[in-house]
Amino acid sequence: METRHVERVVVAMADAVPTAEELKRAIREVRSDILDIVTAIEDIRLQQIPQIRNDYAIKIGCWEKELLEAEIAARRSKRRYALMQAQANQGEAPDRKKIEEQLDQELAEWTEKAHEAEAAYEEALKWRMGRVALPEADAKEMHKLYRTLMKRLHPDVHVGEDEMRAEYFALAQQAYKDGDIAVLRSLEAATRRFDPKDDLEGMDDTEALSAELELQEIERSCMEKQLEELENSEDLQLGKLLQDPEWVSSRTMELKEAIEGWERVQREYDRRVARLKEEADGS
Repeated sequence: METRHVERVVVAMADAVPTAEELKRAIREVRSDILDIVTAIEDIRLQQIPQIRNDYAIKIGCWEKELLEAEIAARRSKRRYALMQAQANQGEAPDRKKIEEQLDQELAEWTEKAHEAEAAYEEALKWRMGRVALPEADAKEMHKLYRTLMKRLHPDVHVGEDEMRAEYFALAQQAYKDGDIAVLRSLEAATRRFDPKDDLEGMDDTEALSAELELQEIERSCMEKQLEELENSEDLQLGKLLQDPEWVSSRTMELKEAIEGWERVQREYDRRVARLKEEADGS
């Protein structure tokens, strides 16, 4: 994102005392930069990252879920065989009900992970099916509406202000995350009374204005750092990988091969268990 370099104004005025109007213009530009940066951060958090995580669940997560289930089934079969063989070595008939109860206990944590993976995958499917692709014009309007609402409501812009503003902002966040342009339009109409007043109007104290400009530049620098960290986050790097068909295909193939490996293990121990059952029934 391109940031206005108000520093040029300050440097240019180094040999002359800046006027109040020059300082106010510089402050407004920095504040506009901050709003752009905050909007970009919100876009990444509410739009891009959820979409990336959903894409991962659909393209890769489904296979990771299958791999986990295949591994649990193989471990259960292998452990079942070990317990039955131990009883057989002691001359005891396998207590199959007791063995299955023990397996349930031993694999409870793994089973819970499998249930969580299943639920996450189903949630991703519901999220995808509930999303409606917006036309380009609507997508641009949604972004513009959200930026307007950010200017009116965002807590970083309006520190310590009323609870109603915070409640409206939470609604705007959810609507933007859901891609609900109708709600954003409604909120834009309902929050016009929150349009920020120009707190610089009528200020002529150049010392106070210079101090405010310095504070705003510090704030902009902090927000730029946050944005840079987000842009280099694991989620966004993963998003780039998911756009690479070769990477998706390669990762999918790795998972499929791992699944087949655990399935072979399960089949082998299922055969051994069946043989022990035959021997026990025969005796």
